[in-house]
Amino acid sequence: MKKKTIWSLVLTLALAVSAIGATAVAFAATPDTAEPAAAIATENEDAIWEQIEAVEAKSDAVFQRNAALWEKLDEACNALPEDYNFEGFDEAEFIRGMTTLTAEEKAALLTDIEELNGLDTEMEALYAKLPSCDNMPLYEKALEKADPKVLDEIDTLEQEYDRISEKNADLWDKVDEAYFGLPDDYNFDNYDEISFIRSLNVLTDAEKEALVTDYNRLVEIDNRLCELNNSVWGNTGCESGICPL
Repeated sequence: MKKKTIWSLVLTLALAVSAIGATAVAFAATPDTAEPAAAIATENEDAIWEQIEAVEAKSDAVFQRNAALWEKLDEACNALPEDYNFEGFDEAEFIRGMTTLTAEEKAALLTDIEELNGLDTEMEALYAKLPSCDNMPLYEKALEKADPKVLDEIDTLEQEYDRISEKNADLWDKVDEAYFGLPDDYNFDNYDEISFIRSLNVLTDAEKEALVTDYNRLVEIDNRLCELNNSVWGNTGCESGICPL
């Protein structure tokens, strides 16, 4: 597997947090009049999500103001040897030792890092204020109003999903290993799971078809779960084959 850079990972995680926040905000904005759905977010939660969005915007602004310098840092991380001690990586110390940055540029990045660390702490505190589903009265009210048959079907499908996923876990591990071994210039935009599975020479034809069958059923289950969850909670942000709940 190719080495991934520290800051690429940081940026990826930042984008993931933004995506989660955006989904949750959209979820919180579901109209109260939706039937039979019940709005889960409270006014207090809405305020917290607004604060989270504001902190995310500040983080993005910090990255953008010195984007060229972050790219230099990323390039330097990419050039590190495979046996580099990434577990003990200290970004501030690494920046100070870079020869491709001027003293002023190093100072700018160190200032950014200090500010980003503060924003991360602020973000964690905000997420900690969000109630868990078990503590939300509206969540419980939605369950009370839900059709028991729908909840039973959700439970049954989730159990089937787990069984199918675990049935050929060793084969899926081979698929994952091959996927993470793809080169950086691979055309991920046009990635197709079934085509990829059938192209693997580490699987027999029988194993490939077993995984394709499993995959097709998992997508069917996922899509049905999206429909069922939407009927209980409203617009949960489900997309084809992707259910966030």
